[in-house]
Amino acid sequence: MTPNSKLLIPRIGDEQVVASSWERFLLDRPLPGVVRNVVLDSWRRSRSEAVDPASHSAPVAGEERIRLLREDARDLYEAARPVLETLREILRESGTLIMLSDPTGTILDLNGESRARDAGEQINLAPGGCWGEELIGTNAIGTAIATHEPVQIYASEHYCIDVKQWTCAAAPILDPLGRNLLGVVDVSGVKETFHGHTLGLVISAAKQIEGILARRDAELHGRLLQQAMDDFSRYGNDCVVLFDNRGRIVRTGGSMQQARELHGVRLPFEIGSQVAALNLALAADERRRQTPAWLRPEWLHPIRSRDGELGTLLAIPIGVPRHRVVHLPAQPAAGKAEADVFAEIIGSSSPITIAKERARRIAPLDLPVLLLGETGVGKEVFARAIHQASSKPEGPFIAVNCGALTRELLASELFGYSDGAFTGARRGGLPGKFEQADGGTLFLDEIGEMPLDMQPHLLRVLQDGVVVRLGDTKERKVAVRIVAATNRDLQADAGAGRFREDLFHRLCVVSLHLPPLRERPDDTEAIIGHLNKRLAHKYGCPPKNLAPEVLAHLLRYRWPGNIRELQNVFEAMFALSDGNSIDGSLLPPHIAAAAAVDAVLARSDLTPAMTAGRLAEMERAAINAAVAAANGNLSLAARNLGISRSTLYVKLAAMRADPLIATP
Repeated sequence: MTPNSKLLIPRIGDEQVVASSWERFLLDRPLPGVVRNVVLDSWRRSRSEAVDPASHSAPVAGEERIRLLREDARDLYEAARPVLETLREILRESGTLIMLSDPTGTILDLNGESRARDAGEQINLAPGGCWGEELIGTNAIGTAIATHEPVQIYASEHYCIDVKQWTCAAAPILDPLGRNLLGVVDVSGVKETFHGHTLGLVISAAKQIEGILARRDAELHGRLLQQAMDDFSRYGNDCVVLFDNRGRIVRTGGSMQQARELHGVRLPFEIGSQVAALNLALAADERRRQTPAWLRPEWLHPIRSRDGELGTLLAIPIGVPRHRVVHLPAQPAAGKAEADVFAEIIGSSSPITIAKERARRIAPLDLPVLLLGETGVGKEVFARAIHQASSKPEGPFIAVNCGALTRELLASELFGYSDGAFTGARRGGLPGKFEQADGGTLFLDEIGEMPLDMQPHLLRVLQDGVVVRLGDTKERKVAVRIVAATNRDLQADAGAGRFREDLFHRLCVVSLHLPPLRERPDDTEAIIGHLNKRLAHKYGCPPKNLAPEVLAHLLRYRWPGNIRELQNVFEAMFALSDGNSIDGSLLPPHIAAAAAVDAVLARSDLTPAMTAGRLAEMERAAINAAVAAANGNLSLAARNLGISRSTLYVKLAAMRADPLIATP
């Protein structure tokens, strides 16, 4: 296997060799080895589908078919529209086409300058064009569909000869719930428009669309579950499956095995799996056509609200009362006692060394711990290490994000509920996280977001070591160690009445401050080295060489998002880099701009007043430099200065009001 075979981004210099390899491939001759794996695998699929390499253009769907496909993909298109508009603005002068396709590769939406559109129409790279691999061979849309992975295809890498004058990059859009393919976002142009960064743009666009869909699904599923609670209770003795309006499984209850044995039911059990017969977006005739023989109409119960149908409840009669036993997931085996779990936390600077040493002393103590630190500093990493170094490392480690659940869901998650506690409660009840964590550690992340009226219940568990499920009176003894975490000033919140003071003192028996990355800059290079090795293993390639200026920028940047931000930025640069090096072109604009501010402040031509320590002059110079480096984008300038946008506006107004100050 050659080094080129695993490249994510094509190499322009390989075009002639790839063209020669394609000719040899068609003649079934040995290849020289320069063709990338993703391309060679696609060529093989194209040949197995009997695609004619002499095809001049992709087939095109009729207008009525396009209309129906757009209607079916309405939710996808609405989520994609703002993202695609931003992408079009970024690529406005690039001579490329921006497209959205459905899961079959049919182009639903296309935008670009007229010359590019005219050229695309010659090969049906236009609305209605069908670009599945089985129809037109290797191309970014079809290959992304076949692999469910982002891909960039350049010139001779295409399978059909008339498409070889083009370059394209595409990324799949996956259903956030079931990870099914929803569509593809693609950027294409004639081969002269090729740029390696295009792959990163389509990956980012696809992830943004998935995020919009995930937020929309969460809201819709919350309403669906609320509406379906009575039905879950009514059919408590049956096998019950709740589907959303797209036919995806949202929740299940009862024995699927009994449903299979009694009625021949053949349903996927995984959350997010889709059943086309219950996809309300499809026409009624199409749903009837896809209805399996075992599915009886009397088992289906529509879930409606004032806004229309939210989904469908499938109640398969079993009729045998039973008590369901909840099996908790097995926990990983603890490491050997002599292993130092804190040594695995990267960093040797004084602040992180102090934090690790304090954590080592805290871990064996059976006391609550409060982790304090900004978002992204690694609070859960420390919580897990404290658990592993505790006196009960073999016990469960259960994590709950108190800021990610509604009040009602958080209460049932933490304390559990009894049979019949509320409409829709699972038959036999359900243990909460305190019971699941019995004998181990319960990690309460974002504890500062816990509703005030729930805090007395948490306080009682901490004081008495007993938990009472919702709707029950029975006290259950639990032995749980609490590790809580927050990025808020809980002491100030307690003083202002936003957090119970007695709960604060109970949680903060011992506290551990985790330093932000900007307070331990000496560790940044070690963390980058660790990420480089880890990503090399993930992507199956050697670690990347960082250009000196790239490393300098990364070390100089203040990382307001801390280690999480550093991880995300470095992985994006790693994935988008050509060959074995990461150069300055891959730096995110805001990091490059922050470096520019530092460069301006370091100039040798600053006035003597500045170098003598005139703070006001230094501040003005920094503001001017930041605004210039951000090309007038005040939000970006404020971020690079580490101040809020409103503060920057105030300072700019003061500068303009002073006639002695020159502003940009």
